[in-house]
Amino acid sequence: MSRTIKYPVDTANFQKIRDKGYVYVDKTEYIHKLTDKGTYYFLARPRRFGKSLFLDTMAEYFKGNRELLKGLAIDRLQPEEWEKYPVLRFNLSGVAYNEKNILNSTLTSALVAYERNYGIEVKADSLYTHFLQLIEEIYKTEGKKVVILIDEYDAPLTSAIGKPELQEIYREELHGFYSVLKKAEVYIQFCFLTGVTRYGKVSVFSGLNNLNDITFDDRYAGICGITSEELHKYYDEGVEAISLENNTSKEEIYANLRFHYDGYHFSSSMLDIYNPFSINHFFDRKEFSDYWCRSGVPTILSKSLLENDYDLEKLIDVKVKEESISNLSIQNMQPVPLFYQTGYLTLKGYDPRRKLYTLGYPNREVEDGIINNILNYYTGDKKNDDALIYDLQDALTDGEPLKFIEILSSFLSSIPNQLHKYVGNYENYYHTIFYCITKLLGLDVEAEYSTSEGFIDILIKTDKYIYIIELKLNGGAEDAMRQIEERHYAAPFATDSRTLIKIAIGFSKETHTISSYLVEG
Repeated sequence: MSRTIKYPVDTANFQKIRDKGYVYVDKTEYIHKLTDKGTYYFLARPRRFGKSLFLDTMAEYFKGNRELLKGLAIDRLQPEEWEKYPVLRFNLSGVAYNEKNILNSTLTSALVAYERNYGIEVKADSLYTHFLQLIEEIYKTEGKKVVILIDEYDAPLTSAIGKPELQEIYREELHGFYSVLKKAEVYIQFCFLTGVTRYGKVSVFSGLNNLNDITFDDRYAGICGITSEELHKYYDEGVEAISLENNTSKEEIYANLRFHYDGYHFSSSMLDIYNPFSINHFFDRKEFSDYWCRSGVPTILSKSLLENDYDLEKLIDVKVKEESISNLSIQNMQPVPLFYQTGYLTLKGYDPRRKLYTLGYPNREVEDGIINNILNYYTGDKKNDDALIYDLQDALTDGEPLKFIEILSSFLSSIPNQLHKYVGNYENYYHTIFYCITKLLGLDVEAEYSTSEGFIDILIKTDKYIYIIELKLNGGAEDAMRQIEERHYAAPFATDSRTLIKIAIGFSKETHTISSYLVEG
């Protein structure tokens, strides 16, 4: 009888994972690297990527709980006796930062709890002096330098997006709180901060010039998430069990895991990283699903596209320098760095000569999840997209372009009027809606397909048909069809045995739907 394998789908507590025998991917080699090379570190990674578990593991290491880490890499790499240190750990996530005093009271409560824990009392008139004196007093009482671990440092700022006054209050409070880390350097043994985003131009880390940002560092590319090697090492037993249950090969399961959950890269080394949240949920439930995206796609992503009049399709294959995606502005959330830092885009290639990264979707889970989310946001979250997609798919595979246009026109007409008042560039708005719909069709779809004389807006291929689709806002279908003909968009497919159908669509800014169309083929 095979044993029951337990996966950590509902906990990031290191002790619980070890005591209860959950699958644990050993990342303690990175703790050895970090403590051996420096003192102050910052790491940005997407949500639910293992940051909290890594910090919890690190906390147990510094507390000297060797028995808990027995048999792991750091137990082997540091055979000498471990020195114990007092540890202050702060997790800023999981709080509704919707009032001006919430952050201050949250941090103050954490500091007071540590006072009780170490049997000391601090009297201070500000968050800054409270934190500073707490570190000093613990150092004096324990006779040891203090370890400080801060998880999701950016949660208050992210929660207050769209509320500039609240963000400014939080920014000032965080600036004061984090500046203690520099002031108290003589009392600090080690410091590690994590977050999803790296906010620039807000002076949160101003003065903390000894903070080593390892976010893009090749040496720490695999510090969170699961590498291919780790997947085979720690999850092979689970793969084998599923293969036997489903009468399929292990190779096929591994291939599907790559397709759905692999594809993240966090440095120029292009080390492949799997999403740990989705991997653990897959092995727990034994079925493929969009676990990470279903756990919550931030609406700020779709809002950023709409407010910046940005075409979704332009996010793919965009080339950027590291500095342009490593910092965000809280005043103006630009789509490219926002989508990258939150994990909905990843590094897909690197040009060392030009020092340019190419961005793209990591995998199918993320692509489908973000496209569904944006389509719902742009069209009013009508919850009928599944039926729409199937109907459109049937029309195209059956060679019925008029039915395709009819269904599409009806869908666009049902978008609530109040949504249109937020639209700055209608062409980008409708291009994004159309792009999302066609990408969800499950067919061979290419947006902005390049020819020798221009770019086809949408190219769709089925087993029997090829569709060339050109879109025009207020220009009308005649203008769209004229462009198809004059730029010879059909020429590349002259020898293809499939039936070629040309579709020209005009959108009306007044009626917010299809105003004219032409079909040839």
